[in-house]
Formats: sequence, structure tokens, C-alpha cells
Amino acid sequence: MQNITLDTITQAVINHGDRGKSHPRLYEIYTSLVPHLHDFVREVNLTESELQQGRSFLNQASHHTQEIPTGEIHLLTDLLGISELVELLQDAHRGTESNLEGPLYVPNAPERQMGDRLGIDAEGDALLLSGRVFNLNGQPIANAVIDVWQPNSKGLYDIQDPSQPLGNFRGRFKTNESGKYRFETVVPIGYKVPASGPSGELLRLLGRHPWRAAHIHFKVSAPEYTSLTTQIFIAGDPHLDSDTTFAVRSAIVELQKHEALGELKVRNQSKPFYTTEFDFVLKSAPLSSREL
Repeated sequence: MQNITLDTITQAVINHGDRGKSHPRLYEIYTSLVPHLHDFVREVNLTESELQQGRSFLNQASHHTQEIPTGEIHLLTDLLGISELVELLQDAHRGTESNLEGPLYVPNAPERQMGDRLGIDAEGDALLLSGRVFNLNGQPIANAVIDVWQPNSKGLYDIQDPSQPLGNFRGRFKTNESGKYRFETVVPIGYKVPASGPSGELLRLLGRHPWRAAHIHFKVSAPEYTSLTTQIFIAGDPHLDSDTTFAVRSAIVELQKHEALGELKVRNQSKPFYTTEFDFVLKSAPLSSREL
């Protein structure tokens, strides 16, 4: 009979099963995770009541709410820096930097045309955003799909805010033959991550603020290229140096304000507006992942 003790339990857990014959990669992760978890339990001398608190926290984090319909597990990995760490590990430092997706992405966004407005928000300041998509050799990529999503001028995404139509400030655009894209949106503001649930309570107990720096999300894809998920951030935001998901890196854009009557007329704007540009660079997909 196996004698389980403080000294033997970790190896007993690792040895239980077929030791990676069924799923080698899963076993590789498992045999690293278990010792780290057991070492953590030993290091802090975790009590039974604290373990139960942890279970309750994870159970609550899995519940769907109006603030975050998919539950808070994704948000939790963002707040712990795990999501961004994975991005940093996988980023090859060639092409545009990747960045975390966040918990509020919705697939199958509305298809929009070049120059279309991304969403409805009468109170927001208009932002005309444009740029191009290139490969590593500087050649433009035509028909690249740019999937965009962002909050409105109050910092709310459509799926959090019943007053917005679904699909508001979401859209998929295609680049033209010169790799260009262009659309109109509103200037995003920084916002607090959902804080009414267990993740918000954790931030409060740790004395951490819940603010995200103002940003716009993108997924950029094209045949024979590795898809890119990233964010661009707005220069001047007060939380660029302390974003609660640790996601701010080098993709920061300056906004140019336009107030002249002639510019307002040419751009069909009724009040001052902003412009900025951002180019994306995609890496070629490995040959093994391309369709033959």
C-alpha cells in the first residue's frame, strides 16, 4: 500500500496515470504545475479554511454577469499578468507586437466598408483612424481582415450596456489593394474593469486600482500570415504606466485634433475631431500551418 506523506504526496500525484503516454504536452504542463502548486501550499502553510475561500472565489469567478457575460476567469488571468506573460513569451519580436485579447471579444462582428463608422455615440469625440497592413518585407497585404472592438465614450462595451445595440463599436474591415484600412470611431477612454464580482474584491483587498488605459482592440488576419491580436493605446492616458492588466507596451498612438471649419466641412464633422494612424505588420505563417 502506498504511504502518502508530506514528502511523497507530490510525486504520487505526478505518477498517477499513464505518465504522458496519452497526452505528452498536457503531462509536461501537469508535471510542472503540480510541484509549483504543492510548493505554494507548503510555503504559505495554507489552511483548510483558506483553501475553501479559494474554491469559493473560483466558483464565483466562473459565474456569468451583466458586467462580464463570459464570467471572470479570463479577466482573472489578465489581472494576474498571466495573459500578458503568455503574449510576451510567444511574441517573436518581429512584426507588430501581439497583446492580450481581453474577456469582451465577440466573434463574427458586423462586416463594414472602408470609411464606415464603427458605432453610434453622439456624445463621443470622433476619431478617424487609418493605416496599412504590411508583411515583413514592407509589401502591402490586400484583403486582410481587420476585426476591431472597443468601448464607447463612457467606457462601456455593447455587451455590458443595454442602451447600446449589439455590435456597436465592433466591426470587420478589409484592406484595399494597397493594404490600407480606414474607419471612423470615437476616442476611447480608460475604464475600470468589472469590479462588482470576486476579481474586483481581490483588487480592493490588495489595494490595486481597477483602471485600464484607453485602448482599441484589433485582430488582423490574412491567408498565409500568422493572425495578430493586439491593442493600441492612446497617448496621454493617466494609466499608461499602471494599466491593471499590465498590457501597455510600445503600441501607443498620438491623436491630432482638428478644429478648423474647413477641415470640419471636408470630413463631414459637426464638431472638433481627432485623427491618428497605425500600421500593422504580419509575419508569414509557418509552412506546416498553411492550407495545401
